[in-house]
Amino acid sequence: MQPTKSKSTRYQPRGLYIVASILLALSAAYNISDQFADECLGQFTNPLRGASPIKWRSRDAALTESKSTQKPILYVFLTRRDNPSLQMYGEGFHDPKVAELINRNFIPVRVDNDSRDYTNRSSLYTQLHNQYGYNSTCELLVVPAHMTDMSSTDLDSSANLSELGIDNTSGLESGSRYNCNYNYGGGGVYRPGRYRTDGQGYCGNSAKFIGYTNKQELIDYLYGAQHWHRLPATKGKVAWLPLAVATQPLKSKPRLLAFVDNAGTSSDALRLDTFWNRRDYSLINKEFEPVLVEFHHGDSAYNQPLEVLKAKYGITTLPALVIESSNLATPLIQFGSANAESTHDFLVSGVMKSATKL
Repeated sequence: MQPTKSKSTRYQPRGLYIVASILLALSAAYNISDQFADECLGQFTNPLRGASPIKWRSRDAALTESKSTQKPILYVFLTRRDNPSLQMYGEGFHDPKVAELINRNFIPVRVDNDSRDYTNRSSLYTQLHNQYGYNSTCELLVVPAHMTDMSSTDLDSSANLSELGIDNTSGLESGSRYNCNYNYGGGGVYRPGRYRTDGQGYCGNSAKFIGYTNKQELIDYLYGAQHWHRLPATKGKVAWLPLAVATQPLKSKPRLLAFVDNAGTSSDALRLDTFWNRRDYSLINKEFEPVLVEFHHGDSAYNQPLEVLKAKYGITTLPALVIESSNLATPLIQFGSANAESTHDFLVSGVMKSATKL
């Protein structure tokens, strides 16, 4: 008895085989590079191609729209040979709830990393890699409208206690912010969440989301990311005087002017390590007339009158501390970032020098 012939129901992509054969033939005949053939074939086989309910923008369009609307940009880095990328694109981005959440709260920009090696990646990938240091095959990165010119380190940093998940400031006041009681269950405007099942951090309070495990963790990240760096930075426990005091005649106490940005690693560190440190804020409140000169990053109109005060002392980078006193021939200035101990020494030195009459 002859075996029964049956036709396989398995999908046979004959068209793709033909395209691949043609590319290989051209490569052999005309010495076309393997990289070229691979990229051309990828245009037909890329599983990340196709319609998506997410309204993607180009980077230039996103920067323009973000500036006018103040909505954050959401960069989505995907790689077609990467399983987490395929899962995020298929299960995550095609879910109506996820797509609606992204379209309503973010300006999404998709960055495809289709090349096998670092030297052949897209120009957009290269630009973003140089600015943000991105090195994952699957990652989301939220960039607030006022921070599009800042680095990945600045995006990760924060001086808002709710964003940081700090609900007990005893660690800050003792001078050890890394020993704070971080409440990663979420607080303030943040959606309660949890640690990710793959150990890659927390779902809510971060500028980044690396890899992909499940849709719910992606949603938790998006709920938190929409508020990232949109809450005011802490001013610590210093009894700050009104800004107008900065231009008034000096009194018996020396005056401390603290020039800070409302975003960025260095200004955040000064706020958390000095303005919250009991040793330092007690010294400042007792010995100085403290005035906070707070710049709003990217807001030239708001910063314009502050720039005059900044130029008066020759300050070019933030943060900076200025101590003025009638007993000082010239102001004492600490330029740029400094560690907590150096800042404390500067304050103590300022008190001692201000107590000595000319």
